[in-house]
Amino acid sequence: MPGNPIGGCAMTLTYGWPTDQLTTDPRLAYNSISKTFCRQVYESLLDVDPGSGELLPWLATSWRYRDQLTLDLEIRADRAFSDGTPLTPTAVAQSFTEIRALERVSPLPAAVTMLTGLDRVDTDGDTVTFRFTRHNAAFLRSLASVNLAITSRAGLGTGRWARTAEGLRDGARRLIFQKSVSGDLYPGPVDGFAAAALDNPGISYGLCPNASRGLLADPRIRRALSLLIDRPRLQPLLDPSGYSVATSVLTPPTLDYRDCTAELTYDPATAHRLLDGRRPRFEVVFNSTFSPVDTAVLNAVAAQWADHGVELALCDVDFPELRRRQESGDYDFRFFYFTGSDPDVLRYQFAVTQRNMNRRTEPDELDTLLDAQLTCADPAARRELVHDTQRRIVGDGLWLPLCNVHTVTSYRPDVLSGVYLDAEALARIP
Repeated sequence: MPGNPIGGCAMTLTYGWPTDQLTTDPRLAYNSISKTFCRQVYESLLDVDPGSGELLPWLATSWRYRDQLTLDLEIRADRAFSDGTPLTPTAVAQSFTEIRALERVSPLPAAVTMLTGLDRVDTDGDTVTFRFTRHNAAFLRSLASVNLAITSRAGLGTGRWARTAEGLRDGARRLIFQKSVSGDLYPGPVDGFAAAALDNPGISYGLCPNASRGLLADPRIRRALSLLIDRPRLQPLLDPSGYSVATSVLTPPTLDYRDCTAELTYDPATAHRLLDGRRPRFEVVFNSTFSPVDTAVLNAVAAQWADHGVELALCDVDFPELRRRQESGDYDFRFFYFTGSDPDVLRYQFAVTQRNMNRRTEPDELDTLLDAQLTCADPAARRELVHDTQRRIVGDGLWLPLCNVHTVTSYRPDVLSGVYLDAEALARIP
């Protein structure tokens, strides 16, 4: 029985998941299951309304910029870690100090990238002050990320759920994450369950070419491959999951999204001119565990390319192999998406000094744009920079957008209520 009582007083809930790839440290959490687990335990300084995108207080009650390089946040006095230790500004500062120490971890954690330009963190009374050497336009929104959630030195959080050897605990409730195709909660639609849903902000689901490898080092070839995708023909495959055809490197809910439909129009005549008679073969490396559309969409793209003499082989690998090949650059294309409400997610994935998923060999004008948008304090000017960045990535074929992700989490309404998805598409369990 789901949610069965134990000893007449406790309730055990299960969160079914297609994989057991669980990382319980919020600073290192990357995949959906790890972030969802951590979100129940660890709270952030700020929150983001998933509907309006408005910044909200959380562990910080208020915030203000003294100037472009100095940010003050007032910390709540009524929060404690799960062992009863009070949350203090000193504990907050220590949490960020520990994040900065992760800069040599590979692959580069998103949390480290979010602290770009940070010089030091000071405390004074109930105030935490972040001091920067250069403006970080994404920082406030980054403070709502689970990757920057506050942890104690013992690795504890301030959330209502506490970690145990078996999973999570909230008073009499127990929550176990397990590899399963069912449960009291499940990432995906389930007949008879209630559902929380969100159109993901961030980077669209697409093909990321290795721009250091063979023909893909030529921007004309990458551009040709993008022009050989008839994206509207993918929509019937996406409908059952609530996905939509991608229209840019960013998805529509993302701050400063730009519609690049014109640049993504199916144009085989131009594509064949750019290919100049070449009939290349490529391989896409991916893991289909989390998504209901991967294989179908990639097969559809492969079929479209095959009509024009381009071969795309699908290589669906397990997570260890995926990580090995990603770290070594042993791929023609990677197929992935990345959720985040601020356009600085582009810098994290594409900049040469960050994850550099295109494997570009040296910084160029794209990196100049990615740096400029982060340090731009004027919202209108930053929007133009982010728009230019999207145009450049799409125009150079550094990202071949395919679809926008729609996340659904199902839950049993007889044992849970009020479950919703936050701005990172992570389930929040009241």
